[in-house]
Amino acid sequence: MKRIILIAFLSIITSAGFAQRNAFIGVYGGGGLATSYNYDVAASGGIEYLFGLFNRTAFGATVFYQKYGLAVDNEANGAKNGSGSAGLQLLHQSSYVFVAPKLIHGFGKGEFLNFFVNAGMGFNMGGTETVHKWDHSFGAGVGNYDSVVTTTANINKMIFRVGVGFIEYLHLSNKWWFTITEDFGFLAQGLSSTGEVTDPSRTSYSPSKLNPAFISLQIGITHSKY
Repeated sequence: MKRIILIAFLSIITSAGFAQRNAFIGVYGGGGLATSYNYDVAASGGIEYLFGLFNRTAFGATVFYQKYGLAVDNEANGAKNGSGSAGLQLLHQSSYVFVAPKLIHGFGKGEFLNFFVNAGMGFNMGGTETVHKWDHSFGAGVGNYDSVVTTTANINKMIFRVGVGFIEYLHLSNKWWFTITEDFGFLAQGLSSTGEVTDPSRTSYSPSKLNPAFISLQIGITHSKY
């Protein structure tokens, strides 16, 4: 029994020592594209702190900024650029700061390639949204409409995001590493309530949910604390 307790105690000490030796802090930044409705490269960047849990695996947290720029153009008969007899054009720009726990696991002899997953809440830092909707199919003076509505108030103040991807660590010096990150982000809900059933600006051309996946490429630098 004493031998088992001793082994367990030594294991805890070893794990703690590994965690300290592998604690590090990093900063990163770059840009990305939405998988649908994208119209511009959106900036992203953040800071993270991680510490070793056990062999090849580290845990910590990341705080990062993510911008979104989306444009929806949905018109009758597949027409675009306002040439359809009826349709909707939505322009959405917003930015969020996310706070998320992060887990990474290294592969290979030098652990230069790491898989990561993070999940956390995003807090809106501002944005704008407008909707242009029209229907000219009824004939002159009979039920036609054409309006531009500001729907910025519909931008959600908080959203939940899950991110997965890969980080490559390139050794620079004793305690410094250059990083390349490929991040894939998924939103649990829409960036805006525009288009939902309860939205008064909704038309048959409105998107039901504005939550495209997002792909980012970021570069950064990481410093080992121990």
